[in-house]
Amino acid sequence: MTPRCFTVGCLGTCAVVVGVVMAPIVSAQLDQGAILDRLGEIRRETGAPGVMAAVGVDGTVLFAGGVGWAELENQVPAAGVTVHNIGAVSKAMTTVAVMQLAEQRRLRLDDRLEQYIPSLPAGVEDVTLRHVLTHTSGLRLSDGREKIGSFDELVGAIPRSPNAPLLFSPGSFRAYSSHGFNLLQKVIESVSGVGFEDYLQLNVWGPAGMGRTSFDIASRIVPRRGSGYKRDKSGTPINSPSLDLTFRFAADGMLSTVQDLVRLGVAINANVLMSPGSVATMHRPQLEEIQLFTGDGPTPEGPTGQAIGWLMNKDGRGRSYFYQTGMINGVSTVLINYPAEHLVIALIANLLPFDAHKAGQSIAGMYP
Repeated sequence: MTPRCFTVGCLGTCAVVVGVVMAPIVSAQLDQGAILDRLGEIRRETGAPGVMAAVGVDGTVLFAGGVGWAELENQVPAAGVTVHNIGAVSKAMTTVAVMQLAEQRRLRLDDRLEQYIPSLPAGVEDVTLRHVLTHTSGLRLSDGREKIGSFDELVGAIPRSPNAPLLFSPGSFRAYSSHGFNLLQKVIESVSGVGFEDYLQLNVWGPAGMGRTSFDIASRIVPRRGSGYKRDKSGTPINSPSLDLTFRFAADGMLSTVQDLVRLGVAINANVLMSPGSVATMHRPQLEEIQLFTGDGPTPEGPTGQAIGWLMNKDGRGRSYFYQTGMINGVSTVLINYPAEHLVIALIANLLPFDAHKAGQSIAGMYP
């Protein structure tokens, strides 16, 4: 039998176990053993170097661990405290920040975006914060402007020729826009009077106990940081190129762990970060029978399951949940929140392509 590498750290501690998972004795150990077995199955099915997950139930992080390797070259075990770029799951934290400021009446979701960013080009006057948070703004990104080195470049990447800044009238269609989400950094900084990362540390990460979450800044030394991989033509994992995420922190540029992500969901459900009313507003469905805008024109689409900053769905048992997924720099991430069941799941795999949503749902299905 081939030895397997597991790392379990339910409350921030880690123990590396190489070998067969033994039959546990108490219920908490049963849960850990079952999750580790499922993570091992996912790793074998997908070929991911490492798969990490955390589970929160009734306000407590009951499990945080991983199987396989966080980094292949030095064979660093994957763990619940392994740090990875979480891609678009960053949007969940940006959304919380905006909702906090709305609760404090320092902004309104239906305020116009240009109220906070006057340098935006003409033609975007009708775009609101709600449009940005639900991907219905229609904001267009100029061709060849994928690399952004400053906030002025971020704003300048929106075309300024007549009738060019928007793909469609705001609110009429849905088109996923990380670029639009990144503009929210300026909104948060303008309203709060502090830098975006400082704001999150003081008002989101700190209160939620997310001690290993930060911006992905290339020059920083990040303890316990893992590596991301992709497949070559033969299917063998190779190092993934890393995108420069400067000034893309709000949409795709944060680092975190599965343990910290579950703590975020737990804090939301416990009203640590926002009042119950603000959480209800964030989770309220926003789109009804809206059409998805594609490059070939609008395509009819049923309800999209879009809340404020979160996607919505129901699992096979009919349970409603909210989620965000992210795929960037060779890493796939999902954060799933079942508020009614007080269940939060986070899963990260350091390989692309990888369906983190499907894998996360397989963990959620283990809980009644």
